[in-house]
Amino acid sequence: MKNTENYSLHYWLGALLLALLCSTVAEAAVIQAELENELAVRAPHEEMAVIISMSDKVNPRLFKVRNKRQHDPEHVRALRQRAVITQAPVKRFLEGRGGKRIRELWVINGIAVKVRADAIRDLASRPGIESVRLDTLLQAPAVSQGSTAIPEWNLLAVQAPELWSLGYAGSGVVVAGMDTGVDVNHPDLASSWRGGSNSWYDPHGEHLTPFDLNGHGTQTMGIMVGGAMGGTSIGVAPGARWTAVKLFNDAGQAAYSDIHLAFQWLLDPDGDAATADAPDVVNASWYLSGTTGQCFSEFNPDMENLKAAGIALVFAAGNSGPAPLSSVSPANNLAGFSAGAVDSSLSIASFSSRGVSPCDGGIYPKMVSPGVNINTSDLSFGGLPLYAMVSGTSYAAPHAAGVMALLTGAFPAASVADIETALTQSALDLGIAGPDNSYGYGITHARAAYDRLQAATNQPPVAADDSATAAQRSSAPYPAVIINVLTNDTDPDAPANTIDPATVFLTTVPDQGGWAVANPDGTISYRPKAGFSGTETFRYKVRDTLGLASVSAAFVRVSVAAPPPSANRPPLLLDDAATAPLRTAGVAYPAVIVNVLANDSDPDAPANTINPATVFLTTTPDQGGWAVANPDGTISYRPRAGFSGLETFRYKVRDTLGLASVSAAFVRVTVTAGPIAANQPPLLADDAASAPLRTAGIPYPAVIVDVLSNDADPDAPANAIDPATVFLTTVPDHGGWAVANPDGTISYRPKAGFSGTETFRYKVRDTLGLAPDSGAFVRVPVL
Repeated sequence: MKNTENYSLHYWLGALLLALLCSTVAEAAVIQAELENELAVRAPHEEMAVIISMSDKVNPRLFKVRNKRQHDPEHVRALRQRAVITQAPVKRFLEGRGGKRIRELWVINGIAVKVRADAIRDLASRPGIESVRLDTLLQAPAVSQGSTAIPEWNLLAVQAPELWSLGYAGSGVVVAGMDTGVDVNHPDLASSWRGGSNSWYDPHGEHLTPFDLNGHGTQTMGIMVGGAMGGTSIGVAPGARWTAVKLFNDAGQAAYSDIHLAFQWLLDPDGDAATADAPDVVNASWYLSGTTGQCFSEFNPDMENLKAAGIALVFAAGNSGPAPLSSVSPANNLAGFSAGAVDSSLSIASFSSRGVSPCDGGIYPKMVSPGVNINTSDLSFGGLPLYAMVSGTSYAAPHAAGVMALLTGAFPAASVADIETALTQSALDLGIAGPDNSYGYGITHARAAYDRLQAATNQPPVAADDSATAAQRSSAPYPAVIINVLTNDTDPDAPANTIDPATVFLTTVPDQGGWAVANPDGTISYRPKAGFSGTETFRYKVRDTLGLASVSAAFVRVSVAAPPPSANRPPLLLDDAATAPLRTAGVAYPAVIVNVLANDSDPDAPANTINPATVFLTTTPDQGGWAVANPDGTISYRPRAGFSGLETFRYKVRDTLGLASVSAAFVRVTVTAGPIAANQPPLLADDAASAPLRTAGIPYPAVIVDVLSNDADPDAPANAIDPATVFLTTVPDHGGWAVANPDGTISYRPKAGFSGTETFRYKVRDTLGLAPDSGAFVRVPVL
């Protein structure tokens, strides 16, 4: 065995682990409950940190790829573009309201901002806002021994944590090491030894239980299945159990017969062929000296037997680089699966052996894995958490073996060939394009291999034909018919894999000139061509969550029914008359409301009726006045200032099917001479209230003062006080807080610790907008 590049660095790691905190944020109404609670106790001017989520989001399923090598930059571009378009008006609003630290969260189409409390409700009422919630500060959790730890860089490089997140960490899988032994007392390895006589083999008869005098085997096993007792995760498949062969004796030697015995034991550890106790994956971080550039097939039959039994093997590619044709045996054998080494920048290590293979002329190594400056378990000297920083293809191989263990756990029925093919065909290509004799097929990528195996066993959805009915379409507006085409479709892989509603797509257009489009919820919207009746057909397919489409396109047949014999008749309109007082320039003038529909009718009622929201003017007032149709079917009118006499305009209206009246009706308004009586301002009386003492840090509900209860308007009932126009003319004179409410009351809170009488003043307007000259006093004794 050649391992000249290995160096050890013992160091003591404290048994503290960084726990990962996961918080689930529940979807809420526009303003989250926690924010509502805070708003209740905050003064309007107080700044609050919030997160705003926009309702218009990119559907990530539309950018989902089946192969991890196929990076799709359009996903990120779509996220950024959606944020720019939808957030622009909100950002302008925030800037106008003094928002601070406005930060774009394009990944969720959200905005983080610090803004005054009195702007939040206005913010939440804006269109396009999904939610506004507190930007909560999370306290880091206390560390505790045995918690989940941050993975080392090498584990991230092979995507091991991505399979962990799917629930595959090697549980139910057994790996074996053919090496110098294993230190079973190491805290990262002790609990994962399978145990028993069929889990340890020393062909030299030196040790009855796992032992390692050298440390090399402990290091490679740590990369395969090590835990996180040192503060970071070091093993690719920490959920797997391990067995081991002490291939080399305490003097560091092994006869070829020892190696054959080791292979033999791995094939049948307990000597009972009926017992399924063989390992699933074997790591062999060794090679035969003197075989550089040669094909030495001594152990190829052993390897073929193990692979025939469903046992995967990984060999170190050798440390004879950077020279070409530097492969070694048995890694270059026909049954071998070799792993070269790369560093943290994913550049090939100078010592990593290169191909081609002299055994079959093929690519060598098969692939590469991290093998430079790898942190792993080392000899524990009785159970200490000691570690080493190591380099060599010996440490690249257990990365590949660990990923094989993860894939075996996810796909127990997969053959060795299936797993090897998935790894090589899903590897991230490095170096020159395509497989080469430095990087092989590329770096091991666990998640990409998982996706390939999943797709290989995936069956397409089965789409069944559908039928629907629709009414004949006229020239009037026509709401689309919604067809739920997925109700009778199935996925044979359910529940592991299911139909993705967002992927329904049409394979043909409607064959009679109609219109159809697939919706994100899996339904199809359809409209026939105007005037068509009969059967119209189109076809669709759908994909599953892995992107596989149904083989056959299903038919959708829509029966479009002819209309009933009686055609729709337009509404019948009668002329209207109204009166209005003279308008004086500079004086507020409430609009005259004309109920023009009171004498109109629809001959098709009750089957069809007039739609009040469709009243529209066909002419403007002929004497310079102003008129506008309201959503309730009335018309608001004002004459021009100084005009008296008769003013006329015309209108039409549609029925609920969109058909308008044939003739426009006249509206004649008689504007009477004579000025409008002069308006008098409201009369305000002083008010008094009481409030309890406020203690700092304790929520304090506002005191509500009904200031209008003793106020009056001398023009009543023709004119009255408008409660919504109460406004403060002075602030509380002892540092308290007061605000006018829409119902005409005033909310008040004293300053914390203040006692005595606090005073402020207010005014109010009448319905014509006139306010008194002097404000009334509000005096609040705080006890």
